[in-house]
Amino acid sequence: MEKQFMHTINDIDFTLPYEGYLWMSNEHEPRLFKPEAVVGAQLFSLRNTFVVEGYLYHRATGVSLSIKYVDGQYLVYQHKVEPSDEQHPDIDHIKYLTLRMSGSPTLWAKFLRYWKEKANDECLGMGVLEVEKEVFVGFSDKEDL
Repeated sequence: MEKQFMHTINDIDFTLPYEGYLWMSNEHEPRLFKPEAVVGAQLFSLRNTFVVEGYLYHRATGVSLSIKYVDGQYLVYQHKVEPSDEQHPDIDHIKYLTLRMSGSPTLWAKFLRYWKEKANDECLGMGVLEVEKEVFVGFSDKEDL
């Protein structure tokens, strides 16, 4: 698993089609990109509105982006999902039912939950698994994994 670090909006390749959503500050529901679609870079440079949060996933390259707007700046995290992550024993498949996404009465947001072993003094220094991160990997119309 690679170390996750912060990126900027300029690091996002807006020529790639992404699956996911962006929630604008002046809208009541997020803008859905399903199936994959090109995301306009201009959404991040509007004067009076901004992207509050978003998750984007480019399936062909495995690039997953998490975008949050906090204290006047964008926090962008990028993770490369490897094909082996699908079967890794320390990675769980998680789905969350979306409630405000238009286009489907039941749309599930899919994530991979990465676990990491850390020493814990309360357990006599033995290793304990803790959630390291959750990475968006698209949508599903079905609840089953």
